[in-house]
Amino acid sequence: MRQISIAVAVCFCHFIASAQSVVTLENSNFKLSVSQQSGIISSFVVKKNNSDLIGDKRLAANFRIGLPLKDSLANYIEGEVQKAASVVKKDNQIIATFSGMSTANAKYAVDLIYWITLDSDAVSFKARLTNKEAQPISEFWFPRIGGWKDFGHDRSAKVAVPGYDQDCQNRIEMFRNFPGERFLGAEGAEWNTNYPGMPMPWWHIYDAKSDLGLYLGYHDTVCRYSTWHTYLSPNTANGRGEWLTAKQAGQTPVGVTFSHVRYPFIHSGETLESGEFVVRVSKGDWHEGSQFYRQWFVSHWNVDKTNSWLRKESAWFSSIIYQPEDKVITDYKGFGKWSEEAKKYGIGMHELIGWDSGGLERNYPYYIPTEKLGGHEGFKDLLSSIKQRGDHCLVFMNYNILDQNTDWYKKELYKYKSQDQFGEQGVWMGWGESTLLARNRLSVRYHVRGSVVPPIRKILDDYFVDRTKDGAQGFQIDKLVVGSSLDFNPLNTAKPDVALCDELVNAIDTLLQKCRVINPDLQMASEFNLDRLLPFFDVGYRAAGGYGISPMHYLFPEWTACAHISAPGDFRGVNGAVLTGAVMVIEPNSYQGSMDEPLFRPLSEYVREVQRIRKELADKIFLDKYYDNLGATVNPDKGHDLYYKVHGDRVKDQRTIIVANDKDQPMRYSWKFTHHDVKKATLYVPFQKPRVINSNEELTIDGYGLNIIVENE
Repeated sequence: MRQISIAVAVCFCHFIASAQSVVTLENSNFKLSVSQQSGIISSFVVKKNNSDLIGDKRLAANFRIGLPLKDSLANYIEGEVQKAASVVKKDNQIIATFSGMSTANAKYAVDLIYWITLDSDAVSFKARLTNKEAQPISEFWFPRIGGWKDFGHDRSAKVAVPGYDQDCQNRIEMFRNFPGERFLGAEGAEWNTNYPGMPMPWWHIYDAKSDLGLYLGYHDTVCRYSTWHTYLSPNTANGRGEWLTAKQAGQTPVGVTFSHVRYPFIHSGETLESGEFVVRVSKGDWHEGSQFYRQWFVSHWNVDKTNSWLRKESAWFSSIIYQPEDKVITDYKGFGKWSEEAKKYGIGMHELIGWDSGGLERNYPYYIPTEKLGGHEGFKDLLSSIKQRGDHCLVFMNYNILDQNTDWYKKELYKYKSQDQFGEQGVWMGWGESTLLARNRLSVRYHVRGSVVPPIRKILDDYFVDRTKDGAQGFQIDKLVVGSSLDFNPLNTAKPDVALCDELVNAIDTLLQKCRVINPDLQMASEFNLDRLLPFFDVGYRAAGGYGISPMHYLFPEWTACAHISAPGDFRGVNGAVLTGAVMVIEPNSYQGSMDEPLFRPLSEYVREVQRIRKELADKIFLDKYYDNLGATVNPDKGHDLYYKVHGDRVKDQRTIIVANDKDQPMRYSWKFTHHDVKKATLYVPFQKPRVINSNEELTIDGYGLNIIVENE
């Protein structure tokens, strides 16, 4: 049935693209045409580079609906072959209405209305999908833009996808070297990304020759799990992603079909009201195009961190004091001593890990201080002593991670694990440390992701509130990066696509409010990859590394991420954190020691010096605007590479270039600010006095060195 419907769809689309009447929206940026018979998008022209996104009309599309049946889980309703009840134009909007759907073998009571709206520089898609069938609708592919061959005229346009812990780059050559392959069961070569997974719900396609970008973003105040999906029909030519030529394809259409896919699981009588999917054109690459997303986001949620003491801390000391195989590294008093020694090196922010029952990665969610390390009173005394000397401590906890090896789990908590449609969960979360068996995962306790249903929320919230009463100034909530998926736990009242997305956001919001009743100044960091959690977390525990950082830092410089430094010679790690504006998390000997140990002391002294400079220039290189690589150029001698990033003062239009050398040899380079003509700047180098430099002055950076060039006012 599926093969028949696709073949019919292709032929039918080819017919209507050439023979049927259309309604059209047009302005100076776009010209978009929609079939009045089927509602397919038959033409989608971007005027600024004269590019029709429907390059092969035979692949023109509009929507797809997954309606799994008892004996046909892959039952799809293809939008291309539906007859619309009406397709009308009203002002700057096209409204397509469908009453009932059909496949080659059956008819279904499924209704759909979608709106395509043209604004000055954007086309937005919104839908209302109503199910009247007994079976739930599992997938809704809308919009579908089929037949893409390029964006521009030589297929060199590249796609930028926001990632979790590295820089965002225009590097995916979808129209030349397709990044996917044809998997078992797929209809073509397939490539997709999910949100959450992507920390922000957008892609950006950039045509460098015309300096034009196309933003593809989903704007919905309800946080839902969804997929940015592409098919390259009929397949790639080889394992390197090359497209088939027209000659190789014969009579088969060649092109990309893009779809935004949601997983609504609406039952009989239920309706999905979608958010807006926006296609927007603008000059520049993703740096420019994604600003549209920031504007939308901050119009709904507050990301200001001005009053957060946690956001102002540019370095932490961290240790795991009790490992999961019953190995005690130190007790509460020992950690207190190590935190005092960290203060000698300019660090007054500390992260306490493995303080709880069973140690790290054990007994979750039983978050109580363990007797092995000094008991409840020892825990409270440690937090009090850190606070009394003017320092801060983050207590390491998880939220919805459950240790399935405990009696508590086997008797009760198993009911709260998140589930797929078959009542199971792919279990992979196992971390071992103290034995080779554990480190090789030959014998390790595995954990599961929990739902955020009311019973487990109460259990978790009570533990967080109790630890706040003990004196916790803040929390680092780990592993929320694995917190979002579809969840079919029967205790959920929310839909599966919302249960671990919007409901997780609401749970963290409520948790923070409860803790702040006890301590109004409590702050939180987290290992998370979901932008909707930005209002609650001031720092991301991962999301940076080497010389890269998540693009969330560019769009939301109010927030930053952590770079982890554990080896005694990792001077490059320190430089990378300064370069990107990340927090340095100093973890001597993989979280197992003090910064004052002889082996670690040279790096600690370097950290102290770098921290001195960072505190002096905090408003210029840490609490500032982050421009990524915009606003300056750095050109090393031929044959060499240097890393650089640009920062800027929040109040003044004053910028700073940070340069890092990843090699052990000195390098010479020229530099230039490009936002305006800068005559003089001040150069900061660790262990040297600052000096004024001229704009045409060539500089030398030491091996593994760090240079900070601050524009003079």
